[in-house]
Amino acid sequence: MRDRGLWIAAVAAAMAFHCAWVAQADESTGKKAVAVTYAPTTIEEIPAEPWLPASGCCRLPCRVLDPLGQDPAWTGRVEALMLWRDAPQSTALYDSFDPELEDIGGTALDASDFTSGMAAGPRFSIFRHTGDMGAIEFNFLRVQSFNATRSLGPLKDGYFDAQPRGLYCCDSLTPREAVDGQLSSSLQSAEVNRRFPTDGRIGWLMGFRWVEWNDGLGLQSRTVIGSSKPYTNSYLTRTSNDLYGLQIGADSILYGPGRPFRIEGIGKAGIFYNDASQSSRFSTTNSTINPDVLAVSTSTGRAAFVGEVGVTGVYDLTERISLRAGYTIFWLGGLAMAPAQYNVNKLCPNNPIQGATDTGGSVVAQGISLGLEGRW
Repeated sequence: MRDRGLWIAAVAAAMAFHCAWVAQADESTGKKAVAVTYAPTTIEEIPAEPWLPASGCCRLPCRVLDPLGQDPAWTGRVEALMLWRDAPQSTALYDSFDPELEDIGGTALDASDFTSGMAAGPRFSIFRHTGDMGAIEFNFLRVQSFNATRSLGPLKDGYFDAQPRGLYCCDSLTPREAVDGQLSSSLQSAEVNRRFPTDGRIGWLMGFRWVEWNDGLGLQSRTVIGSSKPYTNSYLTRTSNDLYGLQIGADSILYGPGRPFRIEGIGKAGIFYNDASQSSRFSTTNSTINPDVLAVSTSTGRAAFVGEVGVTGVYDLTERISLRAGYTIFWLGGLAMAPAQYNVNKLCPNNPIQGATDTGGSVVAQGISLGLEGRW
């Protein structure tokens, strides 16, 4: 690697000497700088940018973290992420009554009905250039409060816990007058990457990453129909996923190397270890049920996947400050998602408590990013 760095340094020094000689010759003759290309032999004028050298050869090298060839010691980015997550995988929660069939009909509330709005948070990136056209990267992001709510208003014949299993594997044919539900999720990530030396538009990276995905689903049902005394059942499941692993990826300039406006692309992926856990709780105000609170917590470990891709437009406001706007997609697989736990945990009065952690879920979070980059 050292020999390669010496060769690159020698080539860069030769190019700098050649560019200085051309610039001096242009100044002495009063002629505009031109770039000569061979095969075919043409002469093309190079438009000069305010902070780019006049000679076209000095536009190189054009690297992702040093787009203007300034050889900075540090690069820093501060961005705001505005993301949307996809709906949870389908899990029936409540059924409705079909008066024509005089039997329980189709699904009235499914986990996939919880469509959350936008969640926002910061992303901070710092790059320490290593002097060999590479860098060490530190990256942190946190996006919280992917929230969604759903309600089922009063219905003549009521609603029923999803049949045939019920909620928390506790089958019940008692009609519920109304239902409310809330889903909440959050994403957090920290990573350290080695950006390998490069003298072109593509830079390779490898590093360690930690990703956290938390998920929670709460349900409340009010029972009035056929009950001498109204009561409320409450269900709450929270899951936590801590993913640790190595990732590889590439960062590149897709368009406009060496220009004030350019488009960059990045992709990262890796196989991770997921330390997953879940806690489920059932409570009721029904005085005939004792105990009125049941709970269980479990954990497990398994392989998981983390992937990230993004495209970003960059505009250089000055030679040291750039404006960034892009689109990013995160894909996490092998997760414990809250709705899935309603099928594998058993919290049923007068029955043994059984617990398990389902890790067959996945989630996609995507959205836009806006921020600034500084080089010094």
